[in-house]
Amino acid sequence: MVPTRAEKIAKAIKNLEQSIRGYERREQGDDLPFLALCKTVEVLVEYLWKELKQRVEAEGLFAVSPKEAVRQAAVLGLISEPDRWIKIILARNDSVHDYFGIPESDYVALANELLEKARAFK
Repeated sequence: MVPTRAEKIAKAIKNLEQSIRGYERREQGDDLPFLALCKTVEVLVEYLWKELKQRVEAEGLFAVSPKEAVRQAAVLGLISEPDRWIKIILARNDSVHDYFGIPESDYVALANELLEKARAFK
């Protein structure tokens, strides 16, 4: 049976929680926990923006990109702080192309913020 989008989002949230804990317990010089964190952020952002896109389009609006889905979702009251969501999306995009393009501490802070927003997302 294929998991629903809600089940995928729930699993991605759990995976991000685990990767944050793994990052916090990493040994000095071990880059793999950060790379795992980047990947779990990437997956959760993908699931969330696609869910926003689906909800926005169900209301008759268009959202051809993640940022547009966020903007339209905010207009509909589905999310708050669209600028923070967009900042997370941009960090996710940076991580896909260059895992060390932003300071790890900034990326980890955004990962924690994403986790908070994802947990609150209904």
